[in-house]
Amino acid sequence: MPVPRPLDPPEFERSLDRHYIVGLCCMALLIVAFPLYRLGEPQRRAAARDAAELESVALGRDAFGRHCAACHGADAEGGSMAPTLAAQEFLSATSDQQLYWLIAGGVPGSLMSAYHLDLGGPFTPQEIDRLVRYLRSLEASAVPVPNWRNGARVPRARDTREHDERHTTDRDDRRSPDPTRR
Repeated sequence: MPVPRPLDPPEFERSLDRHYIVGLCCMALLIVAFPLYRLGEPQRRAAARDAAELESVALGRDAFGRHCAACHGADAEGGSMAPTLAAQEFLSATSDQQLYWLIAGGVPGSLMSAYHLDLGGPFTPQEIDRLVRYLRSLEASAVPVPNWRNGARVPRARDTREHDERHTTDRDDRRSPDPTRR
């Protein structure tokens, strides 16, 4: 019985084998590379998230300076016409959603008008989010301002430090008198 002749010449078969080997090497390289890439991905995402947050806060600070500082004071530390937004009492009691709606819809019966674009204001929803992020960034350094609703100014760092030192010294004297004193 005659042996059938191969359909492809032998050089095609060798060429195909080379392509298979190259393909398998590429696949092996990808199998090794993807897990290595995934090891560094959480750090890259965290860095990108932090950079975006910093940029958002900076843009919010700029918008605050242009539109809000005239009433709320520079850096939200108090103005004569509006509440002090950098007050610990305000920031700890107000959620991000409440801040958003206060800015977007304004406060009826006050000088605080609506700032959302749909309500006749200058800000898009993204810009209001930036303002909220900026105000929230002030929370870490916020100090108590009991009269924040009336626009009382945030005490300067020096005044706060002197106040803290004075009260700490008073407490320390009451708690542990110096045994060398007579």
